[in-house]
Amino acid sequence: MPAVDVLRVVVDAVRNIHDASAVLDIGFRSLFEIYQKRLSFHCANRYTTGVVGGTFGEEYLILTKLFELHRPRTWVAAVRLVSMVTKSAIGIMYGGTTPGEAPSLSTGTHAASLSEISGINFLPEAVCRETIRVVWRLLLDSAATERQPASVLGSARRTRWQIRFDATLELFDCFVGRSGQCLGRPLVSYYTVARELDPGAAVAESGLLTDEMQAIVDLCFARKRRLGRILLPPDGSWPLISHASRAHTVKHVYDQPAYALVRDSLTFEETERGPSANKYVADLLYQRAPTDEIFAAIRNHRITKKKAMAAVANDSYVPNRVPGSVAVEESVDAEKHEVAQLLLEAMAQRIEQTVRYIQRQCDFETLLNERKLNDNSDASMIVPRNIQYWEHMNEIADQLYYFVLFDAIPYKAVHERLYSLVFPKDSDIQAGGSMRRRDNSYIWLLLQLFHIEKVAAGPIRADLAGDEDMLDQLMQMYNEQQIVSKDAFYVRDLALQAAMSHQQEKISDNQGVKFRHPRMAVAMPFAAVVFRLRQEFGRWFREERPELLAGDTVCRAMKTAAVSQFRQYAVPNALYTFLVPPREAIGQLPSGPLTTYQQGGRISTQLLDNINVGGKHRLLQLVYKMMLAHEMGPQFQVDGRPPAARDGITCVSPHVVDTVYRLLYNAPYSNELMMKEVLEKLRRCDEAMVRGGVARLAAPTLRWLYTVYQLMNCRLLRFFKYYAHASHLVHHLRHSLVHVTHRQLYGSLECFALCLVNLQHDVGFLQALLDPGYHGVSLEPVRPEARPVRYSKPAVAWFACAMLARNAAVVIARIVAMRGLGDAPGLVLEDCLASLPLQPLPWAPAVLRFLPRPVRAYYARASSAEPVVAAADVRRLIDARPEHRALVDAGAAPGSEAALVALYADARHRPLFLLTLWELLLESPRPVIPVVRRVLLAFPPSQMSACTAALVDYIAAAVDDVGLGTVGPLLDSLMFTFRFVQHEHVVFGLVRGVHDLRGDTARLALVRHVLLGSVEFVARLAEWQRLDFQGRYWADVDHWRKQEAYLARFPEYFEYEAQLVKDGVAVDPPPALPLPIYYETAMVRLLPVLEFALGRLIEAEDRSLLCDVLDRLGILYRLHQVPLTTLMNTLFVFFDAPALHDPTVMRSLALSLLDMTQQSFTPEFTRFVAGGDWSVDAGYVCRMLARISRAIARHLRRPEKDALPESHYREIPNPILLVLTECVVELLTWWCLHQAPASEARLLARPESEAEFRAEEAARTKRAAAWPVARLWLDIAMDPAAHPPPSGATYIHSTGLLANVLPDELMAFPFVQHLTNIVLEEPVLKTISRPKRYFSFVEFALPATFAQPSPLFAATAVFNSYEQNRARHMVNRPNTYLTLLHSILHYGGIGTFNTLAEVIRGLVASGQLCSDIQLLYLCATVGPILYRLKDHELLYVQILGDLVSAMAQVCPHIDLIQDVRHGVA
Repeated sequence: MPAVDVLRVVVDAVRNIHDASAVLDIGFRSLFEIYQKRLSFHCANRYTTGVVGGTFGEEYLILTKLFELHRPRTWVAAVRLVSMVTKSAIGIMYGGTTPGEAPSLSTGTHAASLSEISGINFLPEAVCRETIRVVWRLLLDSAATERQPASVLGSARRTRWQIRFDATLELFDCFVGRSGQCLGRPLVSYYTVARELDPGAAVAESGLLTDEMQAIVDLCFARKRRLGRILLPPDGSWPLISHASRAHTVKHVYDQPAYALVRDSLTFEETERGPSANKYVADLLYQRAPTDEIFAAIRNHRITKKKAMAAVANDSYVPNRVPGSVAVEESVDAEKHEVAQLLLEAMAQRIEQTVRYIQRQCDFETLLNERKLNDNSDASMIVPRNIQYWEHMNEIADQLYYFVLFDAIPYKAVHERLYSLVFPKDSDIQAGGSMRRRDNSYIWLLLQLFHIEKVAAGPIRADLAGDEDMLDQLMQMYNEQQIVSKDAFYVRDLALQAAMSHQQEKISDNQGVKFRHPRMAVAMPFAAVVFRLRQEFGRWFREERPELLAGDTVCRAMKTAAVSQFRQYAVPNALYTFLVPPREAIGQLPSGPLTTYQQGGRISTQLLDNINVGGKHRLLQLVYKMMLAHEMGPQFQVDGRPPAARDGITCVSPHVVDTVYRLLYNAPYSNELMMKEVLEKLRRCDEAMVRGGVARLAAPTLRWLYTVYQLMNCRLLRFFKYYAHASHLVHHLRHSLVHVTHRQLYGSLECFALCLVNLQHDVGFLQALLDPGYHGVSLEPVRPEARPVRYSKPAVAWFACAMLARNAAVVIARIVAMRGLGDAPGLVLEDCLASLPLQPLPWAPAVLRFLPRPVRAYYARASSAEPVVAAADVRRLIDARPEHRALVDAGAAPGSEAALVALYADARHRPLFLLTLWELLLESPRPVIPVVRRVLLAFPPSQMSACTAALVDYIAAAVDDVGLGTVGPLLDSLMFTFRFVQHEHVVFGLVRGVHDLRGDTARLALVRHVLLGSVEFVARLAEWQRLDFQGRYWADVDHWRKQEAYLARFPEYFEYEAQLVKDGVAVDPPPALPLPIYYETAMVRLLPVLEFALGRLIEAEDRSLLCDVLDRLGILYRLHQVPLTTLMNTLFVFFDAPALHDPTVMRSLALSLLDMTQQSFTPEFTRFVAGGDWSVDAGYVCRMLARISRAIARHLRRPEKDALPESHYREIPNPILLVLTECVVELLTWWCLHQAPASEARLLARPESEAEFRAEEAARTKRAAAWPVARLWLDIAMDPAAHPPPSGATYIHSTGLLANVLPDELMAFPFVQHLTNIVLEEPVLKTISRPKRYFSFVEFALPATFAQPSPLFAATAVFNSYEQNRARHMVNRPNTYLTLLHSILHYGGIGTFNTLAEVIRGLVASGQLCSDIQLLYLCATVGPILYRLKDHELLYVQILGDLVSAMAQVCPHIDLIQDVRHGVA
């Protein structure tokens, strides 16, 4: 029978003894002797494997059954028996010491080394914790039933419960290493005891704890509080920045399970400064984050919160007798209610902040003079001076409409919450109270929701049919003073009247409503304005007058917007009729007679921006259903008949396409579902390509695809850049990029793929490349479930096109450099890079020089440079195959054409075709176009970039022999006359990265010719400049006219028929189906290739060529969707490139990529771009820091005087990300200027080996450490006087955030390395706490000890909350720096952790650590990031090992380390 079972029988026998106490004492003594023998047995067999029976820990836990004896004396004896057994085990394991001595590892019954101790750990921590938990909880249970008052004989007489309590404390002393006056090795840490003695909130509130137990609990709580200040940062109010924060920032430290166990020990003020789901949702809504990102943040919060609650519940004792302590399983309805509350509170905060901001900006006290209510002129439509602020309300209305439309928030909850903003609950504000709290904006927001059919038919109808409570509340919220004030706004101030008009038919007893609601009297005088606007709109619509629908002036636009508030669907229906009139008026697109459309009007941008949200939603639905959703082409409904196609009309009007993208930008939330449907249809079409290619798609579907690709490529890239699923959109193009044979469609698709990949900025793109389980965007509007990602290298390469593969490789390198891979554990970078091309991608040393180390290491193993075909080999091929003469000789032998087509049908021969054609054209410059065309049409479009690259290499090798004067015109004829090769492919071939451009005069001369010297291209560029395409394309009313004019002079050809059409020769085979051109031209397709070329030209270090290209081609960037982001990415990747360390180059770069009228840079930077000087001082840094802090604090910007674009049309609609991007551009520009003196010498050094690359990186790190801006910024961030109220921590978090969007070498690394100065130089950290005796629970419970106040911690202010220190004037540098350091670590990646590990190791190696406060400070730097370090095991072990080494330096005796180490663990 196993020993465990024998002991269980013996213990059960002792428990069943009910005789005299003497018999029970004999049983206890026998048990003690048995356990001593078991200890000797386990000690003797500690190194023997396979011993029969259980461990001593299992045998030890059997003793806890004795605690179930409820007789007091028996229970005390049982506890003391356990104490004796525990002491015996400790004596065998560690040995005892004399009183006053520190415990020693070298004494004891069985002396052992550290390695041997681990082998005889008889009492593991889990066993001790279980024992502590059982004893304490049984003691708590007995307190309510056996607790008696003290005896009348005096306090010397102890109660039975007190005897139990004392025995329990003696046992606890054994566990922590105290036995009377003797010290021993602790079995558990004090923190473990504190966790087990925490009874939980339910017990604390029930009053079950006695005074003695409460004192122990308070002591443990104080120790947990000190530990909590080490494990949690001084200020954790880090804002969540959409598309700037890394993925790990959503799962913050405060909700991690292990940290939640100590979080309750902090004060409310301290926890209030931590992150929360409410703050995160409010941040994301302010930043216009996509809905899927918002719901993903909520989902992550719920998952982490459940884990934390489970961990706390497992560690808390909740007895059955405490009411309300039973956990209830959360239901789906409870989860939905919690999500609704989160969203509603965040929306309410944003609404109130915006309304108060508008009230501060407007003058509602001064009355408006000379009002003419019955005047029908435009001036009668009252519009305030600063109409720009209303874009904030339109944005809020769109968000609120979406959440109510898709049941994320119920309407009634919204109504009640907005009413509480005016009349707070439990407030003394009465119905006739303060006018300042009332605002018609609240009514206007609720009016937007009236246009949701289920709201109007549900709660609104029920209220109007009942007691009209909600209607009465609308009356109470109405502010009659706003409509007659100087800044009155009819769209807002007629909201109550519009609501009454909208629901007029549902109001019972219209005649008596003014008697039921007396406040209606103040609103009724303006009902005449609503009636007049209704009549005017109806009359103009019947007369087909376009003025009101076009909205060409602000007042006319606002008239129509006001009508949309009280007429359900009247305005969107009228606008659709204006866009697509019922009368037939056919227009023709530049693609030819087969691309026709129904001519209609153009709606102004300001009208679309200001009509009600329901009207925008309805208008987009009509356009999508009738124009963009049907596979049979545009549909028209005439005379009530079902929608059908109209003869002679095949395409959509350009103005309809313009309306689509503008509606998506100004109402992204409510219209997001339509975009998801379009993407899902694109994915289905992409899958159809695999089954049958373009042949399976009908002509209307091809036109639809081309229209959508143009719309996304030329107008919606800004929308997709900040789309929640942007990283996976490449899946929607994958098969089409290989199987599309329609060359016009492929050209647009290739351009869109380039732009889409260039948009990627996060590791989500790398995850998407290895995610074969992706099956489209979920059409579920709210609460999308998380789909687990399993990384798998695809069997087929992503890109058959060499240009796309190289561009993707460069983008991946940029993502790795900017974001790192710390948030993608398990992702193999090599698999991502290997999955891109069909063939390995060699890179020149000039390119490898600026790649991050992991990417560079992979490509360093790639094959050597691509070989260039020799001219002699091409001539031998021509001589061996005489059919090549058919390419330039129309009288060649019959059958030559078929032989050529058959020869080059082999993929291995295709790169040679253009080379043979080039050699033949050098002899005879007039090709036989039909023959060349037939051969080229057999080439897959995806391989043309590779074939063109082979031709370019061949030409570059022959430039020196033939001469640029001969090569240039012939190459121009191939690009522009015959269109055999695309201009963008030639540019790519020259700069694709295979050849080192540094000093390659022939290739650089070709680049100059192709981009600057080609006569045909210069003519096209001049025409483009003459037409003056505007960067604000959404407001350019003449854009379509300019597009038609450009295409009329330089028409587009896609199937090599350009010269045949000009000569009037029949084209055989005929061109494929012409597709409608709305936005694309050759210039547009050149732009993403030019972006790729920009990096290679910087690497080439030819400043003259770089400046010339930027100055001449900068005008093309007006149509670039993300020029500011492109500039930031370029500066980030090449911030240490010598070519950029020149003021002239930097000015050209900024002027070419930026439209300064659309940005809000500092005056210093603007002056520098204009040609002036620029200096950086403390004032400049303070202003920039304040600007970032205001954005983080969610301050709304003032209406700009310089007419910046509307927020939703800006490149970056997120205000925080916009400010960060602009600041990064300025700081990186200044870095480049600061490096100018040393850059000339670096231009001569051309590193080519890995050793040289690493030496250059080390030199850059040294130069970055000496950058004066970083030092100045750190000084200001550490100076509390530079942090104005309300929140100084916001300025610190602004620094932490900015440091992580800049290259790490410039700020993040130097700021982390500053830890050395703080630890070694700050006097407060060098102080040593007074010596402390080993703690004893028994001594603490003595009356004399209990009455003594607890001594204060020597360095409390160092670990306090930062904001508490500010409030109490206790700010100190260590605390400020600790707050800054954790802000940097929170937003930072694994590179920052590595730097921190190096700093800690350096501090330990220095041997200068001398105080326990320094040691605690180092623990406080690591404590809040332990949960992230666990994913990086080597780094985790290194840091903790260095901390243990630091303990060895600080602690006076090495043996004390064991206790401290247990405490840290």
